[in-house]
Amino acid sequence: MGKVIGLANGKTMTAKYLSEATPSELERAWQYCREIARSAAGNFYYAFKFMPLEQRRGIEALYAFARVSDDAVDGEGGNKANLLKKLHQKLDLCFSEGYIDDLTLALAYSIKSFGFERQHFDDLMLGIESDLTVKRYSTFDQMRLYCYRVAATIGFSCLKIFGCDDDNSRLYSENLSIGMQITNILRDLHEDFERGRIYIPQEDLIRFNLSDEDLFAAQNALKLIELVRWEAERAENYFKEADSHLNQYNRKPLFPAMIMGQIYRVILSKIRLLNKFDKRVELSVKEKLTIAKKVFKEALT
Repeated sequence: MGKVIGLANGKTMTAKYLSEATPSELERAWQYCREIARSAAGNFYYAFKFMPLEQRRGIEALYAFARVSDDAVDGEGGNKANLLKKLHQKLDLCFSEGYIDDLTLALAYSIKSFGFERQHFDDLMLGIESDLTVKRYSTFDQMRLYCYRVAATIGFSCLKIFGCDDDNSRLYSENLSIGMQITNILRDLHEDFERGRIYIPQEDLIRFNLSDEDLFAAQNALKLIELVRWEAERAENYFKEADSHLNQYNRKPLFPAMIMGQIYRVILSKIRLLNKFDKRVELSVKEKLTIAKKVFKEALT
């Protein structure tokens, strides 16, 4: 390809065409993404395991790119804006059927194989970049847009992998993704607070007579419980709306998303029972595998 790409560390690499990739390079790229998925996609990985090989490779490449992009913002040190700029350059390269490393090779191959839409990646990057500057959301509409950008966009790309990119499947995916992202926000409430971020809208804090400063104050414990349960009900409503768009045609191909959704609904049910929010809710491997097997069996019958 001969195009020189500048990297975040100041070095450069010469990009290659996707058609130049050797089988060993591709296998190394798949392994790279698989390791990221195995180590970081704790709740998604158990849905990936039930997918056919080509689909699993595609979704692992998609997840790996999203994970690396998110880590560029949340990681310690470094010029984060510059790192994100380099990720934009890598996206340009991938959508031109080029690559410079394992991640871009896997993603470029998946873009060509499944026809991912560039707009969804651009929207994803807008959501990730907003974490550099936006620490509060005034309204739910603002928070919902954030959820759409960082979660629903990935869901839409997953539909290409699943082979069911129709209107009902899109409505299912969008609502499921937003419900899952709200669940993430509730699960990580204290962790994000320690980082100086509060994703729950300010209008909701006011509704329960809470403020940024006293969100975790001991005297406001009952108010926080009420707030979290109220937000959890909102997430559950998104899950229910998602379910309304499942039908006889999309239920089978959407089984990986259904597994993800059910895992998150169980997490949400556990969050609703909490009286303290200083630790994130986690499911055991056994719990996640049990859910995955049950949903997989039901989707195929």
